[in-house]
Amino acid sequence: MGYVRSMFILLMLILTLSNTIIASEMVLELTEEEQAFIQENPVIQVGIDPGFVPFEFIDQDGNYKGIAADYLELISKKTGLELVINKGLTWSEAYEKGVLKEVDLLPAISKTPEREAYFLFSNPFYYFQRVIVMKNDNTSISGIEDLAGLTVAVQKNSSHHSYLQEYPNINLSLYQTVEGALFDVANGSETAYVGNLATTSYLIKANGLTDLKYVKFEAEAKQSLHFAVRNDWPELASIIDKALANITEEEKIIIHNRWIGIDGDVDYGPIIQIALIIGILVAVAFGVSSYWILKLKKEISKRIEAEEELLMAKKEAEVANQIKSSFLARMSHEIRTPLNAITGMAYLMTKTNVDTTQSMYLEKITQASGNMLGIINDILDFSKIEAGKVEIENVPFELDRVIQDVINIVSFRIEEQGIGFSLSRDPNIPNALIGDSKRLEQILLNLINNAVKFTNEGGVYFDIRLVASTGPKCHLEFQVKDTGIGMSEEQVNQLFIPFSQADASINRRFGGTGLGLSIVKSLVNMMEGSIKTYSTLKEGSTFIINLTFDVDREKEVEAAKKGAAIYFQNLRTIVLEKTGANINLMKNYLGSFGMSAEFTTSQTDLVQVLEVANQDRIKPFDLVIIDYATCIEDGFMFVNHIRKYIKINFIPKIIMLLPLNRDDLFNKVFEYEIDMAITKPIIPSVLYNAIIEIFKEKAILSHKPVGENMVEAIEKKDYDYHLLVVEDNKTNQFIAKSILEQVGFKVDLADHGEDGLRLFTNNPNRYQLILMDLHMPIMNGYDTAKAIRELDEQIPIVAMTADAIMGVEEKCKAHGIEYYISKPFEPEVLLKKIIKIIEASGYKRQETVLDESDGLKYLGNNIELYKKVIQAYYEENQDTSKKLEEAIDQNNFKEAAQIVHKIKSSSGTIGAKKLYQVARDYQKALEDENLYQVKELKDRFSNLLKILLLEIESRLSKD
Repeated sequence: MGYVRSMFILLMLILTLSNTIIASEMVLELTEEEQAFIQENPVIQVGIDPGFVPFEFIDQDGNYKGIAADYLELISKKTGLELVINKGLTWSEAYEKGVLKEVDLLPAISKTPEREAYFLFSNPFYYFQRVIVMKNDNTSISGIEDLAGLTVAVQKNSSHHSYLQEYPNINLSLYQTVEGALFDVANGSETAYVGNLATTSYLIKANGLTDLKYVKFEAEAKQSLHFAVRNDWPELASIIDKALANITEEEKIIIHNRWIGIDGDVDYGPIIQIALIIGILVAVAFGVSSYWILKLKKEISKRIEAEEELLMAKKEAEVANQIKSSFLARMSHEIRTPLNAITGMAYLMTKTNVDTTQSMYLEKITQASGNMLGIINDILDFSKIEAGKVEIENVPFELDRVIQDVINIVSFRIEEQGIGFSLSRDPNIPNALIGDSKRLEQILLNLINNAVKFTNEGGVYFDIRLVASTGPKCHLEFQVKDTGIGMSEEQVNQLFIPFSQADASINRRFGGTGLGLSIVKSLVNMMEGSIKTYSTLKEGSTFIINLTFDVDREKEVEAAKKGAAIYFQNLRTIVLEKTGANINLMKNYLGSFGMSAEFTTSQTDLVQVLEVANQDRIKPFDLVIIDYATCIEDGFMFVNHIRKYIKINFIPKIIMLLPLNRDDLFNKVFEYEIDMAITKPIIPSVLYNAIIEIFKEKAILSHKPVGENMVEAIEKKDYDYHLLVVEDNKTNQFIAKSILEQVGFKVDLADHGEDGLRLFTNNPNRYQLILMDLHMPIMNGYDTAKAIRELDEQIPIVAMTADAIMGVEEKCKAHGIEYYISKPFEPEVLLKKIIKIIEASGYKRQETVLDESDGLKYLGNNIELYKKVIQAYYEENQDTSKKLEEAIDQNNFKEAAQIVHKIKSSSGTIGAKKLYQVARDYQKALEDENLYQVKELKDRFSNLLKILLLEIESRLSKD
């Protein structure tokens, strides 16, 4: 037996030696670029994980060891590269240096989509299994689904960290080392740990953690390890792949057995049996090699066919996606264009004398148009989300402004349904937040619109609660509850599936695309929040959204200082309100302002309290807040009764809380001398600002809806702006021109891009803003904007288009169009945006001097003669400014006056009136030697002459 063993060992050594010699003689076939790379970069900096045993680690003697270390040694021998190990770094530090390209290579890393943004990955060189580790007595965890709601330990910046981030319902506890995480699981500080089987097993045995067990991710394929190379060195990635392919199976087995191999004494029996089997197989191989060659050829042929089929399927999918995008673009443009005409004409009709019936018809038209636009927007939003083109912003905003905008939008439908609506906002929630207000508004609008749509009786209740406040962040809960038709459990499960509704009859009864809640779910996930749904059939539904926002500390501190400086905190206040919920709400709101208030549910009691408060030695009330709905009689008549009641000498300031969508009541505010009126539901900041206005400004103010205030504010001001509208649709031209001229804008129209470019080129200093349609005949909006940008880099250009698909805004910016407004647009929104753009840009038209039409009058409207005259003027005055300056510097005022006199007469002849008038005053100042006036007029004269010469040059260059 000893002889046989000795012979077998000798045989294995010979085989190993021969394989090693053959392998060592194999030369890497490197391209010229790869060889040049090695010459230019002979030293490669390597970043490692010092505790990723047994794959890579630093041992007690400070040496780099492990599976990856052995592979690196072989790669170094085969390529000639010098691989320098950067010791003394944690894995997180090594990874960050890799991202910053301060190290060139990470040798044992898993491939994830996030990491592919920074690294190029080699082919895999090792595979491992992901596992969940827990204590032996833990029987509640058998798979990834059991980790929902738990806090799980994981190594920071590992592939397992990236993997678990895809499960938002799993909370993560991050560790720098695997060893630390395993110790905390063993002592009960952590419930579970997720990592790879090899490292976990090695550390459990090495540290004697006998009270731990693990379960595999049965549904998941094995994970692989790669070499990660900085993404600007593709040659190095290729060199490593070739070196890995050059490593023999025997070398790989030796490395594996060294670190993962069998413990204990070697049993040579199975080895001998395997060797005999191998011998037999080698002998048989020569006899059947031809069979395998033929089989391999067939397999290769099948694989090529399969790859061709996959390539064809990929091309078909890409074509289908292009067709879908093209369809969406066409659909958007073709529907939005006439929709813009409908909404625009309806708006203009409301500005004329229409009777009640006509006004109702116009409201219905506007509402139907809005519903149609909502359907289009849902489809386009879903398409953008599906393509990953939606980005979440992180900008400052006011929460109350978002709430107010949402209520303003949904109020019409609430009134139409004839249902109740209430708002409860935790006063402890900061108003100044940082996040994506646009997406928050979209989420809330979808949820509240849905609740209103499916509620015929009862009401909708909107609650906002502060869940927690941790450092600079606040965690908010938005709850929308209704008493509508409700849903079954099966219907709830289908709720967030695109293009689906609770059942088929809902679409017929209520309309809609079935995309709203799917969009909400997607946006909530993108904002790293959560959504829950509770519903009972025929009783109602509740939607709960949890989102986290940063607090804008600077604005919050500023608001707190402002509030503290206002004396109304000591005002004596009484509130007339009948419902307990509203009393509690008002008490909380006023308390958050630092105010204490008395409450009553009776009009009689309120009158008596005001009467008593007028007695000596008792401070009278400063403020009365009256809920219109609480009054048995008309609320305004009750206020009138208070004012005329002879026993009440001191009449406090009065705030009236009016029902939603009762604009008719606002007309009575002035008539009955109400100090302030506010629409319910009450938003804290609106109430706060109302009290400030009353006691700070001492003015009687009325309140109207936001949109109406804005329109009135715009209409009152005559804006001296000149706009160029480039639009091929005559109806849209008429609507845009009518809306803009109503507030004082001057408007020029162009039928297509070439016409618009001509108008701008001929009058480059006339316009402050250009409204540009994108799809026009002869010359489209993109090419027109690009041509205008070559003439003027500053003038604001606003795309006014029916397109609302992915890529349009990016294409606009690439062609010099900075701003974008979608058709159909709300007229008020268009006006507000145009004014904001012009004022923010600071773009002013350059002063014009030459009036060609005026100059032609002096020459009998002879255009050819006029060209010759201005040509002569241009040539004669090239050095006039220089001569004039020299004469003044020498105090030769007589010569200077003659020069100006010559300019004066000829300038008047060609139509340069401004220069003529300044030259007249300048000449007189020179003749009188009035040094003060000479100094005042000198620069003005020179600037006008310079502008005039440039205008003449531009005019002559066009012919």
